[in-house]
Amino acid sequence: MSEVLHLQSRAYPVHHNSPPLSLDSFRVPGHGELHPAPGELGTLVYNPDHTIELDLKEIITRVITLPGTEIVGCHARILSAGSILVTYALRHEADLRLLPLADLDALDARVNNVLREADGPVLAAVLAAAVACGLVQGLALRPDLASGGEASPVDRQSARYNCHFVTEEPPWATDPRLPQLSPGPHCRILLPYTYAWDRDPATPLHELRTMLEPTDIATAQQSLLVGALLGGRRILVDLAKAEHPMTDVHAFRRFLDGVWSDYHHLDGYRIESDQGPRATYLAARDSIGLDNTQERADKLLGYVGNSLLAAASQRTEALDTRLNRVASSLAMVAAASFSLDVAVFLLPDVSLAPRIGVVSSLIALTAAGILAVFLPNRRRWRRPPGRGAAGPARRVPRQRTAAPAPVPAPGPDGLPADPSPQP
Repeated sequence: MSEVLHLQSRAYPVHHNSPPLSLDSFRVPGHGELHPAPGELGTLVYNPDHTIELDLKEIITRVITLPGTEIVGCHARILSAGSILVTYALRHEADLRLLPLADLDALDARVNNVLREADGPVLAAVLAAAVACGLVQGLALRPDLASGGEASPVDRQSARYNCHFVTEEPPWATDPRLPQLSPGPHCRILLPYTYAWDRDPATPLHELRTMLEPTDIATAQQSLLVGALLGGRRILVDLAKAEHPMTDVHAFRRFLDGVWSDYHHLDGYRIESDQGPRATYLAARDSIGLDNTQERADKLLGYVGNSLLAAASQRTEALDTRLNRVASSLAMVAAASFSLDVAVFLLPDVSLAPRIGVVSSLIALTAAGILAVFLPNRRRWRRPPGRGAAGPARRVPRQRTAAPAPVPAPGPDGLPADPSPQP
């Protein structure tokens, strides 16, 4: 094995209530039993932020094998701010120190794709069991996940991940396209979402997870905003297709409340953390463009809110129209009933034929009134001819040209003779 520890931290946006104080073991169907343990973010110095720690190594190693790679550890951290961090610790047979940065990044991407495809069902089962046992409560799912009947809050589309290479004196240089950033001690930003740490790879994993907290918090915020962007885009697609019944306005509002609450909870890391982790956190935010993503989310979600208000106003107007029609029909029925009572009172001794005529006439008038209410006549508006109207083509009169005057014949002196006077 090489002297490089390869770490991958994946952030899933899961909006839920704060973790409970009592942590009981729970069983994952088909995978065994898990024992949650309490924890907290170790880089905060002012106010602690509690977490739930889950060791997933045994469950993951039963179903996932990577040729030439050993899975040293797999750990899940449920943050109180509505995010779940899944961290893999890997050791490769190849010496990663000999690889250039481009090949190193390609290797990390291949490994992440294999792990994400293989552990998807396992993580879905773990999170579904955590929800079923009450470990994770008060979920506010994205509208398309809720309408699709998803039993697990796993949102793979919104998930984002960091990769970390822990080794002493890392040989890789920062990509020249990145701006000049100043992270905290032991950290070097190689690429967006890619970091090298000058640390002994034999350090205990719980200490390494604490070291990675600044960058993982920034990635968790990015995953929250990406989930909000995907949810807003789905709402706009439904509105564009006029699929109003598929759009649950209240569910989307609860989802956005969870997004912004959790985002600003994590954003407090910049003032709650220690000086070194704070510098790393701010540099990581800059390298992944988190502030730009927040501006895009603000604009898109504001537009979505205006569209939802317009759609709600349209639905209210249509409902008012139907209610007015029903009220009009009821008024006509009441008027017909009153007219029938008046006719019976005024004509008590009339024969059967006039009574039948009066009743049938009232029924016909009532039916005609109801049809006139529910089936209004559609007027065909004709555009009056005028300025800008496309009327029938007018025949343009042919332009007449004046015939040339005849040239008078020359006189005896060679000069042209005087033209004859015109009448």
